[in-house]
Amino acid sequence: MRRDGVTLGIDLGATTVRAAVVDEGGRLIGQERHRLQSKEPPQVAEAIVRASKTACAAAGLPFSEMLGLGLAVDGRVHKATGVITASPALGWRDVPLLKLLQARVPKVPIALTNDLAAVVWAERMAGAAKGVDDLLVVLLGSHVGCGLVLGGRLQEGWSGLAGDLAHSKVSSAAPDPQKPAAHGRQCGCGQRGCLDAYATSTALCAWARDDIRIAQAAARAAGKPNLVGKRLLDLVGGDPDKITAAAMERAAHEGDELSRRLLDEAARMLGFSVANLLTMLNPQRLLLGGGLLSSSPRMMRLAQDAIDLYASKAARISCTVGAPALGDDAGVVGAALLAREAA
Repeated sequence: MRRDGVTLGIDLGATTVRAAVVDEGGRLIGQERHRLQSKEPPQVAEAIVRASKTACAAAGLPFSEMLGLGLAVDGRVHKATGVITASPALGWRDVPLLKLLQARVPKVPIALTNDLAAVVWAERMAGAAKGVDDLLVVLLGSHVGCGLVLGGRLQEGWSGLAGDLAHSKVSSAAPDPQKPAAHGRQCGCGQRGCLDAYATSTALCAWARDDIRIAQAAARAAGKPNLVGKRLLDLVGGDPDKITAAAMERAAHEGDELSRRLLDEAARMLGFSVANLLTMLNPQRLLLGGGLLSSSPRMMRLAQDAIDLYASKAARISCTVGAPALGDDAGVVGAALLAREAA
Protein backbone atom coordinates (compact mmCIF):
# COMPACT_ATOMS: atom_id res chain seq x y z
CA MET A 1 0.00 0.00 0.00
CA ARG A 2 1.31 3.44 -0.90
CA ARG A 3 1.67 5.72 2.07
CA ASP A 4 0.23 8.68 0.19
CA GLY A 5 -3.00 6.75 -0.22
CA VAL A 6 -4.05 6.94 3.44
CA THR A 7 -5.85 9.59 5.43
CA LEU A 8 -6.91 10.05 9.05
CA GLY A 9 -10.55 9.97 10.04
CA ILE A 10 -11.67 11.40 13.37
CA ASP A 11 -15.10 10.93 14.93
CA LEU A 12 -15.65 13.43 17.75
CA GLY A 13 -18.58 12.61 20.01
CA ALA A 14 -19.90 13.80 23.35
CA THR A 15 -17.48 11.76 25.47
CA THR A 16 -14.90 10.20 23.17
CA VAL A 17 -12.66 10.92 20.21
CA ARG A 18 -11.96 8.05 17.84
CA ALA A 19 -9.21 8.20 15.24
CA ALA A 20 -8.47 5.77 12.41
CA VAL A 21 -6.03 5.51 9.53
CA VAL A 22 -8.10 4.63 6.46
CA ASP A 23 -6.94 3.55 3.02
CA GLU A 24 -8.43 4.68 -0.28
CA GLY A 25 -10.93 1.82 -0.24
CA GLY A 26 -12.36 2.77 3.16
CA ARG A 27 -10.57 0.03 5.13
CA LEU A 28 -9.29 0.73 8.66
CA ILE A 29 -5.61 -0.11 9.10
CA GLY A 30 -4.97 1.39 12.53
CA GLN A 31 -7.15 3.09 15.12
CA GLU A 32 -7.37 4.54 18.62
CA ARG A 33 -10.14 5.75 20.92
CA HIS A 34 -9.61 8.29 23.72
CA ARG A 35 -12.08 9.30 26.38
CA LEU A 36 -12.38 13.08 26.63
CA GLN A 37 -11.09 14.30 29.96
CA SER A 38 -12.38 17.80 29.29
CA LYS A 39 -14.81 19.42 26.86
CA GLU A 40 -12.87 22.68 26.77
CA PRO A 41 -12.02 23.30 23.08
CA PRO A 42 -8.21 23.53 23.49
CA GLN A 43 -8.14 20.28 25.48
CA VAL A 44 -10.37 18.58 22.90
CA ALA A 45 -8.04 19.71 20.11
CA GLU A 46 -5.11 18.20 22.02
CA ALA A 47 -7.04 14.93 22.46
CA ILE A 48 -7.74 14.80 18.71
CA VAL A 49 -4.06 15.19 17.89
CA ARG A 50 -3.02 12.56 20.47
CA ALA A 51 -5.57 10.04 19.21
CA SER A 52 -4.49 10.71 15.62
CA LYS A 53 -0.85 10.07 16.32
CA THR A 54 -1.61 6.93 18.31
CA ALA A 55 -3.74 5.60 15.43
CA CYS A 56 -0.86 6.26 13.04
CA ALA A 57 1.48 4.34 15.31
CA ALA A 58 -0.98 1.42 15.35
CA ALA A 59 -0.97 1.46 11.55
CA GLY A 60 2.83 1.62 11.41
CA LEU A 61 2.81 4.92 9.53
CA PRO A 62 4.22 8.35 10.49
CA PHE A 63 1.67 11.05 11.25
CA SER A 64 3.62 13.43 9.02
CA GLU A 65 2.91 11.26 5.96
CA MET A 66 -0.88 11.43 6.21
CA LEU A 67 -2.48 12.84 3.07
CA GLY A 68 -5.01 14.71 5.21
CA LEU A 69 -7.13 14.62 8.33
CA GLY A 70 -10.92 14.49 8.23
CA LEU A 71 -12.88 15.40 11.35
CA ALA A 72 -16.56 14.55 11.84
CA VAL A 73 -18.22 16.42 14.72
CA ASP A 74 -21.50 15.76 16.51
CA GLY A 75 -22.80 19.25 15.88
CA ARG A 76 -23.43 21.98 13.34
CA VAL A 77 -20.38 22.87 11.25
CA HIS A 78 -19.87 26.04 9.22
CA LYS A 79 -17.37 24.70 6.71
CA ALA A 80 -16.45 28.06 5.18
CA THR A 81 -15.04 29.26 8.51
CA GLY A 82 -14.21 25.97 10.26
CA VAL A 83 -16.39 26.98 13.21
CA ILE A 84 -18.60 24.59 15.19
CA THR A 85 -21.62 26.88 15.45
CA ALA A 86 -23.49 24.56 17.81
CA SER A 87 -22.80 21.21 19.45
CA PRO A 88 -25.22 20.43 22.30
CA ALA A 89 -23.37 17.16 22.94
CA LEU A 90 -20.15 19.05 23.72
CA GLY A 91 -21.80 22.17 25.11
CA TRP A 92 -20.16 24.26 22.38
CA ARG A 93 -21.28 27.34 20.52
CA ASP A 94 -19.15 29.18 17.93
CA VAL A 95 -15.95 27.26 18.61
CA PRO A 96 -13.16 27.83 16.00
CA LEU A 97 -12.08 24.18 16.03
CA LEU A 98 -10.31 24.27 12.67
CA LYS A 99 -8.12 27.14 13.82
CA LEU A 100 -7.28 25.31 17.07
CA LEU A 101 -6.22 22.20 15.14
CA GLN A 102 -4.26 24.07 12.49
CA ALA A 103 -2.21 25.70 15.27
CA ARG A 104 -1.21 22.22 16.48
CA VAL A 105 -0.69 20.43 13.14
CA PRO A 106 -0.04 23.22 10.64
CA LYS A 107 1.33 20.96 7.87
CA VAL A 108 -1.59 18.53 7.66
CA PRO A 109 -4.63 19.50 5.52
CA ILE A 110 -7.83 19.29 7.61
CA ALA A 111 -11.39 18.75 6.39
CA LEU A 112 -14.15 19.51 8.89
CA THR A 113 -17.69 18.15 8.61
CA ASN A 114 -20.62 17.02 10.73
CA ASP A 115 -21.06 13.38 11.70
CA LEU A 116 -24.10 12.73 9.49
CA ALA A 117 -22.33 14.02 6.38
CA ALA A 118 -19.44 11.68 7.17
CA VAL A 119 -21.80 8.71 7.56
CA VAL A 120 -23.61 9.28 4.27
CA TRP A 121 -20.32 9.74 2.38
CA ALA A 122 -18.90 6.56 3.91
CA GLU A 123 -21.95 4.57 2.83
CA ARG A 124 -21.75 6.07 -0.66
CA MET A 125 -18.05 5.35 -1.11
CA ALA A 126 -17.53 2.09 0.78
CA GLY A 127 -20.81 0.88 2.22
CA ALA A 128 -24.36 -0.11 1.34
CA ALA A 129 -24.72 2.54 -1.39
CA LYS A 130 -21.32 2.26 -3.05
CA GLY A 131 -21.33 4.15 -6.32
CA VAL A 132 -24.87 5.54 -5.85
CA ASP A 133 -24.98 9.19 -6.95
CA ASP A 134 -28.37 10.09 -5.44
CA LEU A 135 -28.62 8.88 -1.86
CA LEU A 136 -30.63 9.62 1.26
CA VAL A 137 -29.54 8.23 4.66
CA VAL A 138 -31.85 8.56 7.68
CA LEU A 139 -30.71 7.44 11.13
CA LEU A 140 -32.91 7.32 14.21
CA GLY A 141 -31.48 7.15 17.71
CA SER A 142 -31.24 9.81 20.41
CA HIS A 143 -31.71 12.28 17.52
CA VAL A 144 -33.01 12.17 13.96
CA GLY A 145 -30.11 12.30 11.52
CA CYS A 146 -30.23 12.77 7.76
CA GLY A 147 -27.55 12.97 5.09
CA LEU A 148 -27.79 13.66 1.35
CA VAL A 149 -25.76 12.92 -1.76
CA LEU A 150 -27.22 14.37 -4.96
CA GLY A 151 -25.58 14.08 -8.36
CA GLY A 152 -22.59 12.42 -6.72
CA ARG A 153 -21.94 15.41 -4.48
CA LEU A 154 -22.35 15.58 -0.73
CA GLN A 155 -24.95 18.22 0.16
CA GLU A 156 -24.23 20.13 3.38
CA GLY A 157 -25.68 23.56 2.71
CA TRP A 158 -24.04 26.95 3.16
CA SER A 159 -24.11 26.82 6.95
CA GLY A 160 -24.16 23.03 7.37
CA LEU A 161 -27.93 22.65 7.73
CA ALA A 162 -28.85 20.72 4.59
CA GLY A 163 -30.88 17.62 5.44
CA ASP A 164 -31.92 18.86 8.89
CA LEU A 165 -34.87 16.46 9.03
CA ALA A 166 -34.83 16.55 12.84
CA HIS A 167 -36.30 20.03 12.89
CA SER A 168 -38.84 19.65 10.12
CA LYS A 169 -42.29 20.28 11.56
CA VAL A 170 -44.78 17.46 11.97
CA SER A 171 -47.58 19.51 13.54
CA SER A 172 -50.66 19.63 11.34
CA ALA A 173 -51.75 23.19 12.20
CA ALA A 174 -50.06 26.57 11.78
CA PRO A 175 -48.61 27.72 15.12
CA ASP A 176 -50.70 30.13 17.17
CA PRO A 177 -48.42 32.36 19.28
CA GLN A 178 -51.23 32.65 21.85
CA LYS A 179 -51.50 28.86 22.28
CA PRO A 180 -48.06 27.35 21.61
CA ALA A 181 -48.69 24.16 23.61
CA ALA A 182 -51.48 23.21 21.24
CA HIS A 183 -49.07 22.92 18.33
CA GLY A 184 -46.61 20.25 19.25
CA ARG A 185 -44.20 19.05 21.89
CA GLN A 186 -41.29 21.24 22.89
CA CYS A 187 -38.06 20.46 21.04
CA GLY A 188 -34.54 20.99 22.36
CA CYS A 189 -34.05 23.64 19.66
CA GLY A 190 -36.62 25.85 21.42
CA GLN A 191 -39.41 25.42 18.89
CA ARG A 192 -42.44 23.13 18.96
CA GLY A 193 -43.61 20.33 16.71
CA CYS A 194 -40.20 19.20 15.41
CA LEU A 195 -39.77 15.57 14.39
CA ASP A 196 -36.93 15.34 16.92
CA ALA A 197 -39.45 16.03 19.71
CA TYR A 198 -41.37 12.85 18.85
CA ALA A 199 -39.46 10.20 16.93
CA THR A 200 -36.28 9.66 18.96
CA SER A 201 -35.50 7.40 21.90
CA THR A 202 -35.19 10.40 24.22
CA ALA A 203 -38.41 12.01 23.01
CA LEU A 204 -40.42 8.80 23.16
CA CYS A 205 -39.46 8.20 26.78
CA ALA A 206 -40.34 11.78 27.75
CA TRP A 207 -43.64 11.51 25.86
CA ALA A 208 -44.55 8.28 27.66
CA ARG A 209 -43.66 9.75 31.06
CA ASP A 210 -45.81 12.82 30.41
CA ASP A 211 -48.83 10.79 29.33
CA ILE A 212 -48.51 8.43 32.30
CA ARG A 213 -48.24 11.25 34.82
CA ILE A 214 -51.26 13.01 33.33
CA ALA A 215 -53.22 9.75 33.49
CA GLN A 216 -52.08 9.09 37.07
CA ALA A 217 -53.23 12.55 38.19
CA ALA A 218 -56.63 12.06 36.50
CA ALA A 219 -57.02 8.62 38.08
CA ARG A 220 -56.23 9.98 41.56
CA ALA A 221 -58.74 12.78 41.12
CA ALA A 222 -61.40 10.26 40.11
CA GLY A 223 -60.48 7.84 42.89
CA LYS A 224 -59.70 5.07 40.38
CA PRO A 225 -56.58 3.03 39.61
CA ASN A 226 -54.47 4.17 36.69
CA LEU A 227 -54.42 1.70 33.82
CA VAL A 228 -52.53 3.84 31.26
CA GLY A 229 -49.11 2.36 30.49
CA LYS A 230 -49.62 -0.33 33.12
CA ARG A 231 -47.50 -3.01 31.41
CA LEU A 232 -44.78 -0.47 30.63
CA LEU A 233 -44.67 0.61 34.27
CA ASP A 234 -44.51 -3.02 35.39
CA LEU A 235 -41.44 -3.52 33.21
CA VAL A 236 -39.61 -0.56 34.81
CA GLY A 237 -40.55 -1.29 38.39
CA GLY A 238 -43.29 1.33 38.54
CA ASP A 239 -40.88 4.26 38.07
CA PRO A 240 -41.66 6.46 35.01
CA ASP A 241 -38.12 7.88 35.15
CA LYS A 242 -36.76 4.43 34.26
CA ILE A 243 -38.73 4.15 31.01
CA THR A 244 -36.55 3.29 28.00
CA ALA A 245 -37.28 2.84 24.32
CA ALA A 246 -36.42 -0.85 24.68
CA ALA A 247 -38.99 -1.19 27.48
CA MET A 248 -41.58 0.53 25.29
CA GLU A 249 -40.87 -1.88 22.43
CA ARG A 250 -41.29 -4.87 24.74
CA ALA A 251 -44.42 -3.42 26.36
CA ALA A 252 -45.96 -2.78 22.95
CA HIS A 253 -45.26 -6.38 21.97
CA GLU A 254 -47.01 -7.49 25.17
CA GLY A 255 -50.11 -5.42 24.51
CA ASP A 256 -49.45 -2.10 26.25
CA GLU A 257 -51.70 0.38 24.44
CA LEU A 258 -49.75 3.50 25.43
CA SER A 259 -46.46 2.09 24.10
CA ARG A 260 -48.14 0.93 20.91
CA ARG A 261 -49.75 4.30 20.30
CA LEU A 262 -46.59 6.34 20.85
CA LEU A 263 -44.26 4.06 18.89
CA ASP A 264 -46.77 3.88 16.02
CA GLU A 265 -47.35 7.62 15.91
CA ALA A 266 -43.62 8.41 16.00
CA ALA A 267 -42.93 5.88 13.22
CA ARG A 268 -45.66 7.37 11.04
CA MET A 269 -44.32 10.88 11.60
CA LEU A 270 -40.87 9.71 10.56
CA GLY A 271 -42.21 7.88 7.51
CA PHE A 272 -44.31 10.88 6.48
CA SER A 273 -41.29 13.19 6.69
CA VAL A 274 -39.02 10.82 4.78
CA ALA A 275 -41.72 10.28 2.13
CA ASN A 276 -41.77 14.02 1.45
CA LEU A 277 -37.99 13.99 0.98
CA LEU A 278 -38.26 11.08 -1.45
CA THR A 279 -40.88 12.95 -3.45
CA MET A 280 -38.82 16.16 -3.55
CA LEU A 281 -35.34 14.73 -4.10
CA ASN A 282 -35.97 11.52 -6.08
CA PRO A 283 -33.01 9.53 -4.67
CA GLN A 284 -31.95 6.21 -6.13
CA ARG A 285 -31.31 4.68 -2.71
CA LEU A 286 -32.67 5.22 0.81
CA LEU A 287 -30.83 3.79 3.81
CA LEU A 288 -32.82 3.58 7.06
CA GLY A 289 -31.10 2.73 10.32
CA GLY A 290 -29.78 3.98 13.63
CA GLY A 291 -30.01 2.47 17.10
CA LEU A 292 -33.72 3.02 17.65
CA LEU A 293 -34.95 1.77 14.29
CA SER A 294 -32.58 -1.19 14.34
CA SER A 295 -33.87 -2.30 17.75
CA SER A 296 -37.57 -1.64 17.05
CA PRO A 297 -38.95 -3.88 14.29
CA ARG A 298 -42.36 -2.31 14.95
CA MET A 299 -41.17 1.22 14.21
CA MET A 300 -39.13 0.11 11.19
CA ARG A 301 -42.12 -1.68 9.66
CA LEU A 302 -44.54 1.19 10.26
CA ALA A 303 -42.07 3.83 9.05
CA GLN A 304 -41.60 1.91 5.80
CA ASP A 305 -45.37 1.50 5.44
CA ALA A 306 -45.79 5.27 5.84
CA ILE A 307 -43.07 5.93 3.25
CA ASP A 308 -44.84 3.63 0.78
CA LEU A 309 -48.17 5.35 1.51
CA TYR A 310 -47.11 9.00 1.36
CA ALA A 311 -44.26 9.19 -1.17
CA SER A 312 -45.26 9.84 -4.77
CA LYS A 313 -45.55 6.59 -6.70
CA ALA A 314 -42.95 7.62 -9.25
CA ALA A 315 -40.36 8.53 -6.60
CA ARG A 316 -41.02 5.42 -4.52
CA ILE A 317 -40.85 2.98 -7.43
CA SER A 318 -37.46 4.34 -8.52
CA CYS A 319 -35.95 4.18 -5.01
CA THR A 320 -34.61 1.04 -3.33
CA VAL A 321 -34.64 0.90 0.47
CA GLY A 322 -31.92 -0.75 2.52
CA ALA A 323 -29.93 -0.50 5.74
CA PRO A 324 -26.53 1.14 6.40
CA ALA A 325 -23.63 -1.31 6.34
CA LEU A 326 -20.73 0.34 8.14
CA GLY A 327 -22.14 0.72 11.65
CA ASP A 328 -19.90 2.53 14.14
CA ASP A 329 -17.07 2.73 11.61
CA ALA A 330 -19.03 5.02 9.28
CA GLY A 331 -17.98 8.25 11.00
CA VAL A 332 -14.22 7.71 10.83
CA VAL A 333 -14.38 6.16 7.37
CA GLY A 334 -16.46 9.00 5.95
CA ALA A 335 -14.31 11.67 7.59
CA ALA A 336 -11.14 10.10 6.18
CA LEU A 337 -12.57 9.75 2.68
CA LEU A 338 -13.79 13.36 2.74
CA ALA A 339 -10.26 14.44 3.72
CA ARG A 340 -9.00 12.51 0.70
CA GLU A 341 -11.52 14.33 -1.54
CA ALA A 342 -10.42 17.69 -0.14
CA ALA A 343 -6.71 16.86 -0.57
